[in-house]
Amino acid sequence: MAENVLWELTKLPRHMGGSAGVALYLLGLTVLGIVAPLYFGYALIEVRVLLLYAALPLLLTPPVMAESVAGERELKPHGTRERMQWINGKIGAGAIYGWASAVIVLVLLYGALRLSLGHFADIPPLFLAGLLLVSLALSLFAASLSAAVAMSARSAKAAKRTMRQGLLLLLIILLFVSRQPWAWTRRFAIPETGPAFLELAVVIAIVLGSFSVGLARLALHSAEATEIHLNL
Repeated sequence: MAENVLWELTKLPRHMGGSAGVALYLLGLTVLGIVAPLYFGYALIEVRVLLLYAALPLLLTPPVMAESVAGERELKPHGTRERMQWINGKIGAGAIYGWASAVIVLVLLYGALRLSLGHFADIPPLFLAGLLLVSLALSLFAASLSAAVAMSARSAKAAKRTMRQGLLLLLIILLFVSRQPWAWTRRFAIPETGPAFLELAVVIAIVLGSFSVGLARLALHSAEATEIHLNL
């Protein structure tokens, strides 16, 4: 398992789109982690903004997983055990890539705010731990979901299109719900204290972890399917 993950990590630059993709990735990290904090300053130290940073794997992981899974589907092993290791290796590498990206951006954000404010931002350690846990859970969920979608897609391009449409639909739903004056939405307010947020993060991690296991099994089932998908 670990060897498969490490092998997939060595192929990340190619799955990211080569030199151009890596350059665009580094530019994005620079803008989000350095330019934005220096420009907006203390305005970024809000729960919703930090959660958006933690959710960065939802944006970064799907394209890489599409190339990793759908782009190399013809290389999948024949044995069930080997296919499981093959799928899990790709999911593990995708999750590490997404989570590491979020951690790097948050570290850059923290350092840039130090330069902008003249002192380190007052972020409770328990809140920061919850933020990292949420980001890790989202990374694993994004990698598992992307693997399941990419394994059933006709091509890497089709997988990317499907996942972009799904992400856009999710954003529309979240935007619609956030603009509604429903009284029950107050019960789902995001806690801002460290212990309360960490408890919420643990619940989110358990739920997303359960979904991730199911999606990984779905991806394995799709890998074992004998149907021939024509790339039309």
